[in-house]
Amino acid sequence: MNSEDTKRIIRIIAKEEGLSEKTVRKIVLSQFEGTYKVMSSGIPGESNTFKNVAINAFGTFKIMPARIKRLNGRKLYEQEQRKRHDNKK
Repeated sequence: MNSEDTKRIIRIIAKEEGLSEKTVRKIVLSQFEGTYKVMSSGIPGESNTFKNVAINAFGTFKIMPARIKRLNGRKLYEQEQRKRHDNKK
């Protein structure tokens, strides 16, 4: 959010809407923070818990199928590690 292009866009939006740059920056940040919260709430191994998020000006953010496979694979790997560790005892 600190690039010159981002600052320029925020200035333009603030001028067009009659808002302060600080207010526009907070609005933009809140949209991405909300997107992060929704997308990170997905539970590995349960693909139906990963939700798509639409931000009108930016498009749709969705989880990639390869990422779900990687998360599922990591969960299975950790379970296998636990089994091996338990068997050594």
